[in-house]
Amino acid sequence: MTKKEVRKLKAFTINRLKRMEKMIKEEQKKDWLTVQELVKEYNISRKTFDRLRVKGLKVSQPKRNGKILVNRNEFETFLNQ
Repeated sequence: MTKKEVRKLKAFTINRLKRMEKMIKEEQKKDWLTVQELVKEYNISRKTFDRLRVKGLKVSQPKRNGKILVNRNEFETFLNQ
C-alpha cells in the first residue's frame, strides 16, 4: 500500500469510529437531563420549559442554586397528558 492509500484508510476508519460512537451515545440516553440538554433534545425554548414547570412539571434541584435536573420519563409522561 502506498502512503496515500494508508492515509485514506486511516481517515475512513476514524470517521467510521466517530459515527459508531455517536450511535452508541444516542442509544445510551441519560435518565436525568439538565435544562440545556432537555431544551436542545426536545427542541423547545427555555421559556416553554419554564411554562411547563409552572404548570406542574416535576424537577429536581439537588443543591440550592444548583443545576435543575429533569427525569426524562416524567417529562415525556407530562407532555403526553
